[in-house]
Order: sequence, then structure tokens, then C-alpha cells
Amino acid sequence: MDNVTKRRSIQRTLIVVMGVSIFCLATAAKGQDTLAKPNIIFIMVDQMRPDHLIGPTTPNLSTLSEGGVRFIHNYTASPLCQPSRISIITGLYPSQTKIYGNQTGPLSDELRDNTFMNELQKAGYYTGFIGKHHYIDRYATGTNMIQADADEIKKYGFNYVVQVADISEHIPNSNHSENVDDYIYYLREKGLEKTYFDNIRSGIRSGIHPLKSEDTEDGFIGLTARDFIDNYNKNVPFYLSVSFISPHPPYVVPEEFISTKPEDTVAPLGGIDNKATRLKRARYKDMVSQVDFYVGKIIKSLKEREFSDNTVIIFTADHGFSLGHHGFWGHGQATWPSNAFRIAYNIPLLMWAPHIIKPGQVSNAFVSSTDLYATLLGLLELADKTEMDNLPSRDFSSLL
Repeated sequence: MDNVTKRRSIQRTLIVVMGVSIFCLATAAKGQDTLAKPNIIFIMVDQMRPDHLIGPTTPNLSTLSEGGVRFIHNYTASPLCQPSRISIITGLYPSQTKIYGNQTGPLSDELRDNTFMNELQKAGYYTGFIGKHHYIDRYATGTNMIQADADEIKKYGFNYVVQVADISEHIPNSNHSENVDDYIYYLREKGLEKTYFDNIRSGIRSGIHPLKSEDTEDGFIGLTARDFIDNYNKNVPFYLSVSFISPHPPYVVPEEFISTKPEDTVAPLGGIDNKATRLKRARYKDMVSQVDFYVGKIIKSLKEREFSDNTVIIFTADHGFSLGHHGFWGHGQATWPSNAFRIAYNIPLLMWAPHIIKPGQVSNAFVSSTDLYATLLGLLELADKTEMDNLPSRDFSSLL
């Protein structure tokens, strides 16, 4: 099987939105009626604010929230992509992983081999990853990520990997060529690569992605995850990580998802209020709406496969975002103390598991994305108590 065919066969299934005590849950799902452990879908977005999680433009995320629990006070271990994502999968703080910022690393072999995905594999899970991982930083390197990173990323605990980089990582400039990933191969197969690169810069300026939604980065990620679920036929539970690019800048969405009028957005708190600011805030909201659409596709496939009653969904972000508040358009780090506002650290977290989690809960408990490690392994009774006592990660399933 050649690499392209293999990549195409990989693409379809996962989500993660964490859950609760479901270790002994019996399932009536087709082809999974003998499983004692649930499927897990972990959905990650990039720098999403919790105030964009619930509302009329996010009907599917709102439905998940209504059917599960939403944490108001969930905080990231770091307001930057790479250290935050590494903390989630290891249950450790950046001071312990030594991943302090982007374009650092890689993670040590010892810590990489003890991610919760590796623990799930040992427990018999079939594990997959689709989207942006940022466990390795390839910004402005002009790398073929499939050739350079696919085998390495599997060592983090994945059977199958489909990699997608940020838009800004795709675009070549005078210093480097474009990063090549599974998405770029997809564009080549559909004859869309030239259209993409010829028009993406002007699309960024206008806020309109040059391709149809299904052919954008997030469309590719969402539909690949949907197809994974549609075609899953193994008699073991799966773990699927679905990591969307949005609402990370540049602020660009396909035309069919442009619905927010800039003049209808709220002015940033303590920031500059002008046309440019309003346009960015409008497109940011539309980017979240596009992600919500593909979350809906995933939920629909779970229901059609009759996997819903045996699947835990976790939805969260790596860090927050200022979105013009206080005059900032970033999310801060240790070298930018003036930008270390709560909005950079407070992130959405909702967990959905039908017939397990009492629906409609809104928790005011203080939790951290670092706690997802202990919570997930604790729920599945896979954690070694002695080892877990040495981690900052804590199991908060008792709060559910």
C-alpha cells in the first residue's frame, strides 16, 4: 500500500470530549456489543474563548453541553499551543516537561512513552489522531511532515495519524517552502493545490477562504473524523483525537459560513474599536461556527452507527485568546506579563456521555486541562495510584 493510499484509508473517526464513570458500561452499539469500555473522542480547538461555546451559532456544542457537563472555571497550564498540549497528554506542568514555549522540544522519550494515549493502547484501545497536534513545532520550516514526523507522532500513542498544519504554516515565503502534510496531499489529489496557494493570501485579507468548506483545513479534519467513525469495524474501543485549526488566525472562513456582521459584534474591553477589529471578531465567531458544523457531523455519525451510548466526548481548547481585549491580539506567555490576563488561560471544557453524566450541569469547580490525564485514566481504572500521586494532575470525575 503506497503512502497516499494508506493516508486515505486512515482518515476517519475520533473526537474526544471526556467523560465519567463508564468503565463497566455495556454497549448496544453495532459491532461493539461485547465491549466493556467506551469509545473516546477528544475534540481540541486552537485558542478558543469559553464565551463563544454556547449560543445560536454553535447549536451542536450547545447540544453537547445540554447533554453533559460544562466547566466554567477550566484553565490551561500554559497560554501557548505546544506547552499546553504537551501538559494535557502527560498530566505535567511545563516546568516538568521542559516544554516552555512554541518551537521548543521535542518531549523526552520517557515522557512521550507515558502519555495517556499510550496507556489507552496498552489497555487495548485502537487510537487515532486527525488534525493539528503541535507536539512537534514545524512553524516556518518548510518540512514534509509526513516523511519527517508521522512515525514519531505514532510513538506518542497513536495507531493512525493524519497531520494538518496551520494555514500560516502552509504558506511559503522567501525563507522557506510550504509545509507538506496530509491536507496538502488531499488538495493535490483533488487538483486544488494551485487554487489554494494562488488565492489564500488574498483570502486572508478579505477574510474569505478561497475553497469550499469541505476542502478547507477544518473541513478536511471534520470529514476525515466523520469517515473514521463511519468505517470503524474493529471489535475494540477506539480513542480518536480530533484537533481543529480554528479559531486560530488568520481570520478566514469559507464563504458559506460568513454570517456575522462586523457591526453586530461587541467592542473589545479596553481595546481599540474600529472596522478592522470588528471584522476580525466577526470572522473569529464564524470560524467557531464552522467547527461546530463538523462537530455535528461527528455526532450524527455516532448516532447512525449506534455508538452514542458507548462514547465519551470531550471538547476543549489548548488556551484562550484576547481577541482585542486590553489592546492585545495574542494569548500571552511568561515573557509578556502584561498580556497574562485571565482570557488567555480560561478555556472551554465540556464532557458528554449519555446515560452516564447527568445532563445539563454547569460546574463552578476550578479544574485544569492538566487534570484530563488523571481523570481519563481514573475513569477507565487504568491509573497506578502511586504514580498518579506524584503528578499534579488530579482526577475530578467525582465532581460529575
